[in-house]
Amino acid sequence: MASVVVELVAKTPVRVVGNTFSILTFDAEGRIDPGRFEKQQFALAESVVAPVFAIFDDDSSQTVVDATSRFIAQGGQWVPSHALARVIDQTALGQRQCRHL
Repeated sequence: MASVVVELVAKTPVRVVGNTFSILTFDAEGRIDPGRFEKQQFALAESVVAPVFAIFDDDSSQTVVDATSRFIAQGGQWVPSHALARVIDQTALGQRQCRHL
């Protein structure tokens, strides 16, 4: 899934502000597994916010980092090729027609 945030000026798209690319999983009946997606999104948010609230022990030689959230979050993301990212941005900006399957 590609999520694109677009800046609008007078209701006209002018630039892509940001984007995320998520991997959706499906259950045996072919429906999106919302629980897994939610878990990945919470893990992503936690991995972004965690450093802000990190509490460091004075004994840095014994520091253990729990990277569980980072690994869960990474499993829910993908990186498009440069060409595909350009097509997604152009489509979001209305510069290219979206093909309907």
